[in-house]
Amino acid sequence: MARLSKRQLKEIQNKVDITPSEKVRIKSYNYAWDYKNLNDIINKIRGHYIKEQDGLCAFCKLPFRDEIHVEHLIPKGGKQNPRIDFSYEPENLSVCCGFCNTKKSTHNDSICPPNSSYPKSPIYFKIIHPHFDTYFKHIRIVDKSRYTALTTKGYNTIERCKLYEATITDLLVRYMRYEDDPIVDLWIKIKDMRGNFTATIDRLINKAFK
Repeated sequence: MARLSKRQLKEIQNKVDITPSEKVRIKSYNYAWDYKNLNDIINKIRGHYIKEQDGLCAFCKLPFRDEIHVEHLIPKGGKQNPRIDFSYEPENLSVCCGFCNTKKSTHNDSICPPNSSYPKSPIYFKIIHPHFDTYFKHIRIVDKSRYTALTTKGYNTIERCKLYEATITDLLVRYMRYEDDPIVDLWIKIKDMRGNFTATIDRLINKAFK
């Protein structure tokens, strides 16, 4: 098993706080996602989980290379149930890279009962839940080059996000070269004294190892 860094091992500790007034606004727009009048709330959600996840994708545990997507484990727009929309449910949200979000698409990997509130246990999800599961209890990085499933949920996550494709495994090899480097670790720690430029640091490091 590859040696993992502290930020790879970090799990989400705090869900985003959506205030009562923000909830009123969200409801007034019928929980629409990417509506321009709700962009400030969406950007708040994105920024919160970038920090909570230490600049790593929820599914591949790699730094963001380009776009940072807000991930909805139960798809937005009421696809779980038209009468219930979890688009702004804090525990349904995390951030992931464009590759994982595109591969995962709008698959619904929950098994929560119809008309229920948002499930609060990992047993209701077929893939790794960024809030409820410990990632490396389900997936192992072997030889710093590939993802291996430890559980059925880990296998489902690898399959759903296509973590075996060369696009992502090539990035994994590059990333694991420097993740435990003490100099790079210092760079990463600098982010704690800044605003929100973790992704910028990661892009610079990625370029250096091309």
